Amino acid sequence: MLNQIINSCNLREIYMSGGKYTWSNNQVNPTMEKLDRMLINSKWELEFPLSSVRKIPRYMSDHNPLIFDSEHVTLNKTKQLRFETA
Repeated sequence: MLNQIINSCNLREIYMSGGKYTWSNNQVNPTMEKLDRMLINSKWELEFPLSSVRKIPRYMSDHNPLIFDSEHVTLNKTKQLRFETA
């Protein structure tokens, strides 16, 4: 059902570097799952085409923190208006 909602909203997941799973039950033989992810729409992707997500090591939690970087690039730079003295 969640995937149907994601599809109906035209969202897609950003590739996550640093590993596949974001949660562990912290046991000797752990159960690991991907519970956390970053979803974007096409407008976001056009505005921030270099967006990325990176999973970093967990210390106190059973979830890995995710670092989002938009790497914002201004695609349409406007020229500054200048006046000359006559």
